[in-house]
Amino acid sequence: MRAALARWAVVGAGFFLFGNLYAPQPLLPALERGWNAAAGAAGPGMSAPMLGLVLGSLLWPRTGLRAGAMLALGALGVALFGVLGAWAPGPYAWAVLRLGQGLSAAAVPGASFALLPRLFGSRAAAAAGWLVAANTVGGALGRAGAGVLAGWFGPDEALAMLALPLLGLAWAVLPLGGRFARAEARVRAGAGPLLAFGAGLLFANLFVANLLPYRLEAAGYGLAALGAFYLAYLGGTAGALLAGALSGWLGPVRAGAAALGAAGLGAALLAARPLAGFALLLAGLFGLHALGGAAAGRRGAGTSGAYVSAYYLGGALAGLVYPFFLPRPFGGALGFVGALLAFSATMLPRALAAPTAGDG
Repeated sequence: MRAALARWAVVGAGFFLFGNLYAPQPLLPALERGWNAAAGAAGPGMSAPMLGLVLGSLLWPRTGLRAGAMLALGALGVALFGVLGAWAPGPYAWAVLRLGQGLSAAAVPGASFALLPRLFGSRAAAAAGWLVAANTVGGALGRAGAGVLAGWFGPDEALAMLALPLLGLAWAVLPLGGRFARAEARVRAGAGPLLAFGAGLLFANLFVANLLPYRLEAAGYGLAALGAFYLAYLGGTAGALLAGALSGWLGPVRAGAAALGAAGLGAALLAARPLAGFALLLAGLFGLHALGGAAAGRRGAGTSGAYVSAYYLGGALAGLVYPFFLPRPFGGALGFVGALLAFSATMLPRALAAPTAGDG
């Protein structure tokens, strides 16, 4: 019974982890008011966990810890830093604690994927799909749950409450055995466009997602409604699945062009139809991310790891850039996103094309 629970806890770990990392997004204006800080002061705190994920992914494999211990420590770290961060006295302390959350969370994704063949055998590929779905759904429901709980109890209490289920997760995964050996793998030549492409995807995603609560709150959204708005992230799950299907039919470059077109249309709709526009933008961006991840995988483990790092570095940059757009008209931000998508279009063929013998 405990072994079965541990297996499924590995699959569902990302649900709770990414739910915690992204939960503050709809609460950004409320958190800043609680600190008596300027609008956008929370930006570094949204950037820090993305940076922590990149740095932590380099550190955890070198610890030599047993798999269950690594996963349990990661989950406990996310919970601890999440609770402490909920009561942070200001945005700078919050950013430091959020960095701790990201460093802790980095213990989980790589180990989870590596454990799937051991835990599920021939069903490992299907389990990987469930794991990715759990990550994206967790991020959406974490945001939504934070808004609902904040409406009932307050923003600080909401963030602390969302961290508590990680204690149960840590207990569930602790018995898992086995250790991981770090394998060094080089990044293939010619991967630059793909890495820049990946960085731009999470940058565009989080740039818009960080800006929207300020605009929506000004339009009259309460905390619960702000949280519910972020259920639009479920559109990203659908977009990733659709892009995978289209890639098998049209090829990755044409499927990428369709996803990029959906993202562009979503960006154009954001001002007039924010929910529909955001859902469509996310469907396109997550579709492109699925194609980019597959392209990186075809280039080998080194390129795949570099792609993931570039993706999260783009998200870290978004947290530092969006505050500069808060005092400006929303049209300027949309124009910036449009320019970024246009730049992505120029890299699309080189990023998603199959590698040639000369690439490595």
